[in-house]
Amino acid sequence: MTVLNRTVRFALLAVGLLVVATACAFPQQGTDSTESIDGTYYVNGVDGRGIEYGGRLEITPGDQPDHYAMQWIITGSVQVGTGVKDGNQLEAKWSTVEGLVNRDGTDRSQGTASYTIASDGTLTGTRTIDGQNEPGTEEAFPVKP
Repeated sequence: MTVLNRTVRFALLAVGLLVVATACAFPQQGTDSTESIDGTYYVNGVDGRGIEYGGRLEITPGDQPDHYAMQWIITGSVQVGTGVKDGNQLEAKWSTVEGLVNRDGTDRSQGTASYTIASDGTLTGTRTIDGQNEPGTEEAFPVKP
């Protein structure tokens, strides 16, 4: 084997090791589709009218992979819904629990939520309320045991 062949092989090996080391040191953002997001979260948000709220979000596994049952207990309301996770995205539909009155006096509201799941498990996204033009924003932070 010539010195040139050995040098080329060594260079290729070094580049390969560098690629592997970089991938380990800088993992991709978001979660793998096989990772579960079930658990308890602290929630902070601002609805489409600019009203701030806070509370808790419980996410439990649904009846299919990447499907979840969700319950928000937030300032002035209790809401339930379902969500579907696709990669690092979570899309949900929700509604106020029947029989409860919202903080604004309405009997029931419903809407959607769209979150990006960060590598630390934080959910960040928007929430809409049917009948309102502007979406709100919401962040949900996993409660660490």
